[in-house]
Amino acid sequence: MLMRRSGIIPCTLILVVLSVIFLSCGIKNEPVLQYDDIDTPVRTASTPKKIVSLAPSNTEIVYALKLQDSLLGVTDYCNYPPEADSKIHVGGFSTIDIEKTIALQPDLILAAEIHSKSVTPALEKIGFNVLTLNPKTLSAILKDIMLVGELTGNKDQATELNNALQNRVDAVSNKSKVIPVEQRRRVLLLIWHDPLMAAGNGTLIDDMIRTSGGTNIAQDIAGHGAISLETILARDPQVIIAPVSMGKPENPLWDYLNTDARLKNTSAIKNKCVYQVDGDLVYRFGPRAVQGLEQLSNFIYPETSNTDK
Repeated sequence: MLMRRSGIIPCTLILVVLSVIFLSCGIKNEPVLQYDDIDTPVRTASTPKKIVSLAPSNTEIVYALKLQDSLLGVTDYCNYPPEADSKIHVGGFSTIDIEKTIALQPDLILAAEIHSKSVTPALEKIGFNVLTLNPKTLSAILKDIMLVGELTGNKDQATELNNALQNRVDAVSNKSKVIPVEQRRRVLLLIWHDPLMAAGNGTLIDDMIRTSGGTNIAQDIAGHGAISLETILARDPQVIIAPVSMGKPENPLWDYLNTDARLKNTSAIKNKCVYQVDGDLVYRFGPRAVQGLEQLSNFIYPETSNTDK
C-alpha cells in the first residue's frame, strides 16, 4: 500500500506541473479579442506580422503607431506618409482587389465602413481577421487608435500617441469654452459648389467646428448634403472654409468662392475670412485630423491662434 501511494504521488505532481505549464502557455498565446466599430468581434495574435490597410486613414494610424514594417498592402489612395506608396497596392478605396488582398495572407486587415457590405464579409468568410474602423468624431478616432494599438500589442505606443493628441484637442476646446454662445462665429465648410454641398451634422467636420467654438450654419443638414445659396445668404457665414486637394494646380471650389458675385455680401467675403484647408486633414479619420482641428480653430478665431502651429 505504501509503495502504491509513493507511486501515485509523483504521478499526481507531474500532472499538476504539466497542467500549470499548459495553462500558462495557453494564457500567453490566447488571441486578443476586441469589438470593432460595427460591433464585430475580432481575434488576432498580439503581434500581427502582416497587416493590410484598406483605407488611407487606417494607413496613417499604422504609421503613427510605428507598425509600418508589418504593413504589406495599402490602397491607391494611401498617399501619407509618402513612403506608404511603396507598399503593395490592393486596389482603390472602394474597389478593393480581394484576390490581391488574400495573396498577402495578412494576420490583420484594417477596413472601413464602406467595405462592410461585400469586401469584409468575403474576407471574413475565408477566415481573415478584419477590423472595421468607422469613427465619426475626434474622440472616436482616438479610441480607434487605442483599439489598433491593443490588437497589435502596441498599447504603450498607442497610449503615448493618444495622450499627445488629446492634449492638442484639449488646447483647442479649452479656448472655445470661454466663448459665449451668442458670440460664436458662424461657419460654413463648403465641400462643393456644383451643386452646393456643405458638411452638416454627424460629420467629423461638424465636430471640428463645434470643438473650435464655431457654429456650423449647416448643422441641420444630415452628413455631407446639399445647401441652397439662399440658405447660405440668409445665415450669413462669418467664416467660409474650403477643403482642397493639395498638390493640384486647379481648385474649382476655391475659384468659385473668389469669383461668385452672389456671395460678395456675406460677412466672410467682406471681411476676407475665406480659407482653404488640405481636404485630407478634415476628411480622413486618422491622427492628422487633430492638425485639421487646429487649422480650423485658427481660421475661425485667428486672434487666439498659435502661430507656431
